Amino acid sequence: MDKATIKIEGMTCGHCQKSVNKLITSVEGVNACEVSLEKGEALVEFDAAKTSKETIVKAVNDSEIYKAN
Repeated sequence: MDKATIKIEGMTCGHCQKSVNKLITSVEGVNACEVSLEKGEALVEFDAAKTSKETIVKAVNDSEIYKAN
């Protein structure tokens, strides 16, 4: 399993935190995700054979609500 820390901009509340978590965990190959509203980031564990950090970042950015990098 690979791990990545992804910076998330645009989260302002617990609902945002849950929404980002749902966006990330919906990506095939993501095994675990911990989103921190306070730090503005997500710690993601994923299977590199099925997905990549870039794909996960794109899933968040495609929401057009949050900005990930």
